[in-house]
Amino acid sequence: MTPLLRSLTLLLALAVATAPLTRAQSAPPQNKPAPELTPREALVALVTRTLKTWEKTDAAPFLAAFADDVFFAYPGGHTGKAGLGELFADLHARKTDVKIYVGPFIVVGNEFVVRYQFACTDRKTGKRQAVGTGVRGTLRDGRIVKFKEYWDAHIPEEQMRGELPLDEGNADLPSPDKVMMTPKRIN
Repeated sequence: MTPLLRSLTLLLALAVATAPLTRAQSAPPQNKPAPELTPREALVALVTRTLKTWEKTDAAPFLAAFADDVFFAYPGGHTGKAGLGELFADLHARKTDVKIYVGPFIVVGNEFVVRYQFACTDRKTGKRQAVGTGVRGTLRDGRIVKFKEYWDAHIPEEQMRGELPLDEGNADLPSPDKVMMTPKRIN
């Protein structure tokens, strides 16, 4: 075999070895559509995404989740959509390093209940707090129209004073799991 013939044979063998075996293998990859979410999955995804927006300082994604006629309530107050931006900005002016830990959901139709833990650091004192929060809410047309938060305001105060452990990352309980609920602790 001549050197030229040997080179051509080697090139042909290399081309065959590296070529796709079928036409399907040589076709460009197809983008598969994302699986459609069930109504429950869509609700859980929206509320989880909304809660997680507290971790960022951009209020736009937070505000986009709420209907124009939203009723947003929390211990000590309530607001409509116009006040949500101020509420968001006020919290971020006073707190930093916000972390949200989302717990399980209960969903019935367009109504939901979720518990989550809101953890943050106070800008003035540098002390960290983490408080369990419960939310009851309602969706309409893919937006939140009712959002009622419940938490024990004594927990962050006692954490700031060093009287309660932080127990950050535990969305399962409203108070640190190392704390026994005694008559002294229950109103």
